[in-house]
Amino acid sequence: MKNKQFHILLCFVALLLTACEKEPVNNDHGISVALSWADPADAGREIKLANVWIYQSDGKLISQKQYSTKQEVALYIHPIEAGEYKVVTSINLRTPFSSDKAETLENLIMKLDQAAASPEHAHYSVAEVKTETGKNIRAQLPLRRVLAELSIEVEGAPQGTTLEPSVLNVADGVIPSKKDNDKTWGKATDNKQLVALKPTTAKNGKLEIAPTRLMPTVSNASNTYLHLTFRLANGMLRECECEAPLMKSAGKYALKLKYSELKPFMHVNPIKINDWEEGWTVSGEILNPDK
Repeated sequence: MKNKQFHILLCFVALLLTACEKEPVNNDHGISVALSWADPADAGREIKLANVWIYQSDGKLISQKQYSTKQEVALYIHPIEAGEYKVVTSINLRTPFSSDKAETLENLIMKLDQAAASPEHAHYSVAEVKTETGKNIRAQLPLRRVLAELSIEVEGAPQGTTLEPSVLNVADGVIPSKKDNDKTWGKATDNKQLVALKPTTAKNGKLEIAPTRLMPTVSNASNTYLHLTFRLANGMLRECECEAPLMKSAGKYALKLKYSELKPFMHVNPIKINDWEEGWTVSGEILNPDK
């Protein structure tokens, strides 16, 4: 009887050892994530929510984790087998942001539930990583803003004039796994929407729209289209259409106009300030606009 019980005990131990061999818990190899800021102006931002998604080469999600600090992200090692992966991260992607269909890489889209919400910035990053057995690969992920910023300034406006601007072809989301035309991770969707910016009234002859955070221009457009409505104090309306450069995620754009030079249709040229900022100025009239 004792021999039989001993034999059963040995079998049970063997089964446990076999199970452990099939499902090892290995904290010595895999992928860990090091976050940084692509734009130095973002350094020091508070991280309240961090997401890390890891996808196989076929785009299937194999690991997803949430954290509340940058340090937690850095300390965790994702124990995955040797192979090639794409790592996607997001920071502070919470209401009114959302992330759709994260189960597959190509379907992961970062959206704004309200196009004109202008929330605090969320950030994202993507990296291609190749892992090796027995090694911990530290993936460097510089974080970029999901949204663009647009500000407008009009000098010489009559007293009491109100400006009501709209952007006509803003995307409804950003696809982090796709690259845009300059080979940067994060491509705008093709689905356009109109975003009405908060109106402003002239003070000391100047109309100013503070930087508004919004999705980039749709990826299938060659320009950003703006509609400007000026409501004068006497009730008259003046309307202008602007054909401007593309807005991209993380970009900061400042449109500056003179009221005396406004025309019904205007073409706007960019002036590069730095890697992230671009000034927009009017160069002339569009004679036959198609927007």
